[in-house]
Amino acid sequence: MKSIKQENVEREIIKPYNFQLVLDEPALCLIEIIASAKSWWQNIKSRRAFFKDDDIFLFLDNQELTTSTNAKQDARSAWNGNELKGLEKTVLIAANLSSGKHTIDLKPDQSPYLKSITISQAEKKDNGKINYIPIANNPAKKSPGRPWLSYIILDLLVASLSISARAPRSEKDDDDIKLIINGQIQKNEKKIRHADWYWCGQALKGEDKTFLLTNINSHAKQYNLDLYSDGSPYLYTIGLGYQRIPTVDNPEWTGDFRDDTDEILLARLILGETSDEPREAKVWVAWSVINRTMAGSWWPKSIKEVILQKNQYDPIKPTSPVYKKIINPLNYDGVGVADKKSWYECYEIAQGVISGKINSPTKATHFFGVGVTREWFEKNIVPNGKFLKKIGNTYFYWSPN
Repeated sequence: MKSIKQENVEREIIKPYNFQLVLDEPALCLIEIIASAKSWWQNIKSRRAFFKDDDIFLFLDNQELTTSTNAKQDARSAWNGNELKGLEKTVLIAANLSSGKHTIDLKPDQSPYLKSITISQAEKKDNGKINYIPIANNPAKKSPGRPWLSYIILDLLVASLSISARAPRSEKDDDDIKLIINGQIQKNEKKIRHADWYWCGQALKGEDKTFLLTNINSHAKQYNLDLYSDGSPYLYTIGLGYQRIPTVDNPEWTGDFRDDTDEILLARLILGETSDEPREAKVWVAWSVINRTMAGSWWPKSIKEVILQKNQYDPIKPTSPVYKKIINPLNYDGVGVADKKSWYECYEIAQGVISGKINSPTKATHFFGVGVTREWFEKNIVPNGKFLKKIGNTYFYWSPN
């Protein structure tokens, strides 16, 4: 990872703080933000506020980010003063960012303290791994159990995770670290005491310990981990093995269509089937896939499984003349401005259909275009079907199978 931008803010923020980043090309970035927030009692003693703690709410490109599953607004803050009691917390975000302008918005409640924002970019030599080695806010400032670090991973296929840390034991007390992954506490396997603290100073007796998960293959839109510190433990490194998930701005195929999100895979299909057809035909193709998932017939119940079902859609086959187009829509041989525009339209339609923003105009389950005769199709593919509509050069049908 190479550092590409840093701001040492070092001040209280009472108004929304906006950090901007401009990328010349798509990149996997690691964002590190360090800030602190005071409790309501600290604010009362300093006469800053009456029964109000400091909070900071975090947004990346207008998307609110939190590792909390609590619906209450205060609990969803990335920095919560009643939990931190004036101490620092680090928040990391790993995300594939498209070329162009991006914004990080920090929206404060009362007067929290923003220390720094650092952006790093993945390089080829990283070989599919993000290694984070903390410098600031390490070791944790001595305190009872409280949030120390949150890591939010967006739209990456998480393959492996390793965390190396030390939790010393002193004469009076021991240091501990709690690890929570996607809301699940990782238990201390020795279970002598502090079972919820994976790094337990009493059990470790000063020795280092590494948490390791392999073959995770998590394809969630957001993967979260949280570290809580008790005492003053030390974090050596967090290693994240990942595989890129194609995005609308960087849709190059990984070699496995199952790495695609539903939106990307559906957009590939729409592009392959109707790239030169009217928008209406594209919408009908998208909804024909959705209709299959809801048919209660022999088709699978998920978008991905319907599209990848054997011998159903020609563009998915390596022998298809449009195969090279759909696996790399923005960078295949001969791609032009109109082709790129068509890709973005296909993605917008796929996203709209899946989200429900584009209402269903049809009950179609089948279609065919150039290269197939209507007589052959009706006899061999939809013998029990019903013709619905021709849009451009594409014929649409409903069929029970």
